[in-house]
Amino acid sequence: MKTFLFTIATLFVSSFMIGQTTTENYVKTTSYQVATTTGSVANDDKIETITYFDGLGRAKQSIGIRAGGGSEDIVTYIGYDEFGRQ
Repeated sequence: MKTFLFTIATLFVSSFMIGQTTTENYVKTTSYQVATTTGSVANDDKIETITYFDGLGRAKQSIGIRAGGGSEDIVTYIGYDEFGRQ
């Protein structure tokens, strides 16, 4: 009985730990600009990029977080023609 409850609890909790959203596929990349020994880095010392993909695995949008001159976000739309070319 104990194993059964543990299995049910594991399935219930793991359903909330999804790496993607239910509607979008994306890859988040973080590049650290300074070395650290504590494991914490300020937001100004890292570059984050999120790339969203469509159902065919093609990139459709890229967001550079705090990548602009005044720490603005830079959003790049990637369009395709009817033959699948960028």
